[in-house]
Amino acid sequence: MQFPTRFASILTLVLLSTLAVAGNDRQAAVAAYSKAFQFGIELLAKPESQRTILSYERAISLYRDVVEQDPTYEAGDDALYAIATLYDHMHGQFPQRDYKKKAIAQYRQVAQSYPLTRHNLAAINRATQLEAQLNTLHQAAHAPSLAIVSEIRYRSNEDYTRVVIHVDREIEFHKKVLKSPDRIYFDLIGTTPGLDLDGRTYTVDGVFIKKIRVGENRPGVVRVVLDYDTIRRHTVFALFKPFRIVVDTRGVRSEKQPDEIRAFSTAQDILPSENNYLGTTPKSRAGIKSQPKIKGSRTLTRVLGLKVGRVVLDPGHGGSDTGTIGPGGLREKDLVLSIALKLKKLLKKRLDTNVILTRDRDRFVPLEERTGIANQHKADLFISIHGNSSHHSRVIGAETFYLNFASTTSEQDVATRENATSQRTVGELEDLLHQIALVDYNTESQDLAHVVQEGLYSNIKKHRQRFRNRGVKTAPFIV
Repeated sequence: MQFPTRFASILTLVLLSTLAVAGNDRQAAVAAYSKAFQFGIELLAKPESQRTILSYERAISLYRDVVEQDPTYEAGDDALYAIATLYDHMHGQFPQRDYKKKAIAQYRQVAQSYPLTRHNLAAINRATQLEAQLNTLHQAAHAPSLAIVSEIRYRSNEDYTRVVIHVDREIEFHKKVLKSPDRIYFDLIGTTPGLDLDGRTYTVDGVFIKKIRVGENRPGVVRVVLDYDTIRRHTVFALFKPFRIVVDTRGVRSEKQPDEIRAFSTAQDILPSENNYLGTTPKSRAGIKSQPKIKGSRTLTRVLGLKVGRVVLDPGHGGSDTGTIGPGGLREKDLVLSIALKLKKLLKKRLDTNVILTRDRDRFVPLEERTGIANQHKADLFISIHGNSSHHSRVIGAETFYLNFASTTSEQDVATRENATSQRTVGELEDLLHQIALVDYNTESQDLAHVVQEGLYSNIKKHRQRFRNRGVKTAPFIV
């Protein structure tokens, strides 16, 4: 009987000891809570502009002291909930800092440490709400931003229409042709319409395309629709830096229209205006009587008596692209422009042919746009003028190239340098191969190249004895 008595005595001593310790902590906790509550009320009563990070942290520290003094104190849940609320205020006032995560953690701790607290439901709901905001911000931060479709431009003449869709970066796009009524639409993936572009309609009456319609088809996809009277032969390709989608439509208009280039009020196309070409309005002319080839035979072009009525001269480089710079500082872009301007006058005077320039001043024109100028004006002859460089200072002379595959390393080097600014892709190589396969044009180009080369060499040789005839060569130039 003595064992139970002794055991009861020991147990009583332990309980009395525990109560005594808890009582001391409780008094400190009560005082701490009163102090924290008063400071917190005064802080939140101030205008937000007067609340500093240090003052918030002071209030949080005071409330933490309550829980540390006595976790079992009945206002302990109130103290933790007050800490969570203060962090919530801080993330609203100082969003650049990581206070939202701290608020979530404190709200969760209230529910876990005091499951029976009156703040349980409010703490869980607020934590869930803040977590959803964090997830949204995270998804937005890691989601790719949408490209902007900034502008639609178009240009037409009597048998040619070009539409250009401008986007601020390279994108994926899908094309689809529909009938009844005839239309072609392009879905631009990962895009959003620019200012005043969503829902806009461009009226293009009197040419192949009647209207151009633009709008957001679904989130992240802008659709551009070209409404045709009848869908004609058309080509679609992309240009880069900046990214553009180009739609060229060709054919013959059913209605008679003025023989002029129509520049609509929407804006000029990626091609310069007619005045920038320094060309004249095409007119009928007798042309140049066809002669046999150098080897005596005639191509189909000559058999049919086809004439050269329109020539496009292309002074290479320009603008930021200086081309070759000579030892004395002479820039290729300046030299070839001077030659092209003089050649234009000679061609008009001697042959009475229509001459168009791809540039008439110092500005950059991408390679693809140079050929676009020739195609738009249906040029019979395209001459690109360049001043090549060499790694060897003793190299001197003139050389003439025509479109074909390069057969030597040096010819490949020249083609590589001149094609360096091209933005064409491998998929567009088919068009280039098709041009090269046109044997008749190839033969005519070869003959002309020999005539030009001989004229260059014989005339310059009179003034420069060291001048060499570097011959006629071939290379797959983009232009």
